[in-house]
Amino acid sequence: MTSMQAIPPIERLKGRENYSTWRFAMTVFLEHEDLWKCIEGTEVDERKLTRAKAKLILCIDPINYSHIQNAGTVKEVWDKLQASFEDSGLTRKVSLLRTMATTRLEKCNSVEDYVNKIITTAHKLSGLGYPVSDEWVGTLLLAGLPEEYRPMIMGIENSGMTITADAIKTKILQDVKDARTGKNSDHQTAFFAKRNKKAINSRL
Repeated sequence: MTSMQAIPPIERLKGRENYSTWRFAMTVFLEHEDLWKCIEGTEVDERKLTRAKAKLILCIDPINYSHIQNAGTVKEVWDKLQASFEDSGLTRKVSLLRTMATTRLEKCNSVEDYVNKIITTAHKLSGLGYPVSDEWVGTLLLAGLPEEYRPMIMGIENSGMTITADAIKTKILQDVKDARTGKNSDHQTAFFAKRNKKAINSRL
C-alpha cells in the first residue's frame, strides 16, 4: 500500500509533448502534499526533500532519466526537466496558435477530443506567458465546427449569449454531440432550419 501511495495518479512525463500538463499536475500535487517548498529550494526538512524527489522521479518516464541522473536535489531535478522540455520560444507559440486556429471537429476522434484539444492548447499558451482571451477560445471552438452548424452559431449570436470558453464548450458538448449521435429532436432541427432561412432571406 505504501509503494502505491508514493505514486500520484499523474501521467508520466514523456517529453515536450506533455510537459506543460505534467508540470501543472505535479505542481498541484506537490502543493497538496506540502512539498512545494522543496521545489522552491526553501525546505530544510530532509524527510520532505527525500519524499519530494522520490515522488517527482516516479512520475517521469524512465526514458528521461538521463536528463536528471546527475541532479543531487529535487530542485535540481525540477530545473533540469524545465530546461530540457519547456519551450517558450516564438516557434513554440506559433505552433500552438496554428494548432488552435486549424483544429477542426471533423478531423478529431470525438466532440470531447475536439473541445479538449483547443482548450488544452490555450492553457499551454497561457503557460508560456501568452494568454488567449476567454472570448477568443470560445470563438475558436465555434470556428472549427462544420458548415452544417452555422445555424447554431447564428442562434448563439442572435440570443446575445456571452461568448466564453465554458459556455461554448457546454453548448457544443450538448448540441453538437447530440446531433452527431442522432439524438437531436426534430423540433430543434426545424428551429435551426427556420432561423437559417430567415437570416438568408433578410440578406437578399
